[in-house]
Amino acid sequence: ACTSAHHPDMQSTKYARIHIEDAWPEVGGINVCLACKERSCIQVCPVEALSWEGHVVLDIDLCIECGECVAACPVKGVQVHPTDGYPLICDTCDGHFSCVKTCPTRAIARR
Repeated sequence: ACTSAHHPDMQSTKYARIHIEDAWPEVGGINVCLACKERSCIQVCPVEALSWEGHVVLDIDLCIECGECVAACPVKGVQVHPTDGYPLICDTCDGHFSCVKTCPTRAIARR
């Protein structure tokens, strides 16, 4: 759902802004931006390509693909676009929360 919301012609989780770790037999986890108060990703961006507008916003034209935001995220909520190298950060699908709306088991919820 996340990939489709941002890249309608793609069907790969590699482009999603939410990632589910499955470390069987250990318990997996969900890696997604939690909109933390510290906003470390924004603070460390050397070119101010990230800003806050109720969610983290990327100015792709300013981004230099340095990866500082990825390293700074304490919850692994910032992924890297697999081909272009810029950060993939949950933008709530412009408030539509596609992952929440399409989750058949309601395992994903908006808080």
